[in-house]
Parts: sequence; structure tokens; C-alpha cells
Amino acid sequence: MASRLPVRIDMTPMVDVAFLLLIFFMSTTQFKPPEQVAVRLPSSTSELLVPETDTIILTVTRDGTYFISSERATDTQEIAPVDLQSAIMAWRSRNPSAVVILKGDREASFGAISDLMDSLAETKTLRFNLMTDLKRRTRAQQALGDEAPVDDVSIPDAVPAVPDSLD
Repeated sequence: MASRLPVRIDMTPMVDVAFLLLIFFMSTTQFKPPEQVAVRLPSSTSELLVPETDTIILTVTRDGTYFISSERATDTQEIAPVDLQSAIMAWRSRNPSAVVILKGDREASFGAISDLMDSLAETKTLRFNLMTDLKRRTRAQQALGDEAPVDDVSIPDAVPAVPDSLD
């Protein structure tokens, strides 16, 4: 009987194809869709995650313009301040179990955010999340626990005194 030669399969072409497919998918995939309305969020140390589906996102820009959208952000609508309540009620009626998320620009006026929160209260939307950027704590702050100062807000060393009487 004649002995058989062992079959040798060269794996190089298959590895080349696998890497080509990997490079193709890495270069064509969008992990996060671009935002329709970009805002600079305030920072906090809260690590609560918002759900990725069933959300209603209310956005307040730096100049006080209001927008409403879903998590897809392809259906973003600008809202006039007088139409806030009706827009919130319309979006809530479409999906009553949706989580409401408020995205306010860090430089938006307090009045604009307050007006939006008043509109949420008047439409009986009493539970909502305020979206922020996560601010990392340093190791020293983590070692101190909750007593460590987190924000980098500068406080003046001395407040000018008001004179008791004018002479």
C-alpha cells in the first residue's frame, strides 16, 4: 500500500480575509450617531446610566432654544416656549412609559431651565433625569470618600466687606 501524503492547509489567505473584513467594519461603523443639537453638558460625579431606548430628550441650548427628540435623535423638533406643554403632552401620549431626560447646556440661563421644569410639572411629568457629563474623581478624592470636594469651582479667598455705616 502506498502511504498518503498529509494534507496541509495554508491559513494565510483566510487570516488576510478576516483582517480585511475587520478593517472594513471598523472603518464603516458609526458607534454613536451625530447629535442634531450639540450642547455642552454640566459635569457631575453621578454614575447613573440613562436607558438607551424609550426616552424623550428635552434639550435647552445656550441661547435658550428648546428641542424635543427621542433616543434616535433623527426626529428632533424645535419648540417655541409657549408650546412646551403641548409638545411634552403630545410626546408623552405617544409613549407614556418613556423616561424623560433633560439636557441643558452648562451656559443656558437658569430661567430657561426653570421654565422647562415648570412645564414638566404642569404636564404631570414629575420624574425626569438631568443629563450630565461624568467628572472623574482623583484617587485622593476617592480615598477621602464623600467628604472630598469634587467640583473645580473657584471660590474667592476673601469676600469684600460691606461697611456698617457710611461716614
